[in-house]
Amino acid sequence: MVLSAASFCMMTVFVKLAGETLPTIQIVFVRGLFTLALTWIFIYRKKIKPFGKHKKLLAARGLAGTVALFLVYESINRFPLSEATVIQYLYPLFTAVFAVLLLSEPITKNIIIGLCSGFFGVYCLLDFPIVSQNSIDIMSLILAVSGSILTGLAYVLVKKATNLNEHPLVVMFFFPLFTVPVFLPFIFSNWNTPSIKEWSYLILVGIFTQLGQLFLTYGYKELPATKAAPISYVQVLFATIIGIFFFDEIIDINFIIGSVIVLFSIKMVISNEFSKK
Repeated sequence: MVLSAASFCMMTVFVKLAGETLPTIQIVFVRGLFTLALTWIFIYRKKIKPFGKHKKLLAARGLAGTVALFLVYESINRFPLSEATVIQYLYPLFTAVFAVLLLSEPITKNIIIGLCSGFFGVYCLLDFPIVSQNSIDIMSLILAVSGSILTGLAYVLVKKATNLNEHPLVVMFFFPLFTVPVFLPFIFSNWNTPSIKEWSYLILVGIFTQLGQLFLTYGYKELPATKAAPISYVQVLFATIIGIFFFDEIIDINFIIGSVIVLFSIKMVISNEFSKK
């Protein structure tokens, strides 16, 4: 699980480096091609029917994941790495909300308190805009939070699809199956021919994404979920350290307090989910 968090953190690092000179659409498109090819190879070798039985559900998962990925990558390029990572990690709260709406799971006091405290934590780490003298790009914040919301939706759709016995590789396959054609029309007007260094960034985004998913899968296999899930939040610590040393980001007391509040709110929701199991 630590290796998974480290891999996903390195993915965000190379997304940020690539985003200094390349448009987000191009980064998402190239990653989609990489994932599409790799997932297809696994499906072909295992002789699995690639399009599943519940096509509308799988299509919804693919579309939600595609838009979420773009928004998350865009927020990484708009915010300091540490802040973007914390905002992205609101997704377990939204996963719980969508589980109530789509999976008929009961809403609890922990979910409501977790949502409220999670948003307050983000408000705190952004240095209390509006009431203080600090300003913030509202559109960038909307993009970042929307990415977290759609990530939560995508995860619930994954759960719903696997509950209906769709093969995990098929569920994974529908993600890039939508990413590539959705962004293809925009590529021609947004394409910047990458240099060798930029191609290396794009390839490393794909490699670390796959490593993160691989380590995550084995982590949940080897550890009880109650132990595995909280370990993944070490990515926030990794992102903070990398942001300080590689991107000259400044970490203040409001960021630390806000991050602690966000992680506490997520722990409340996760503990609630595990207690039901």
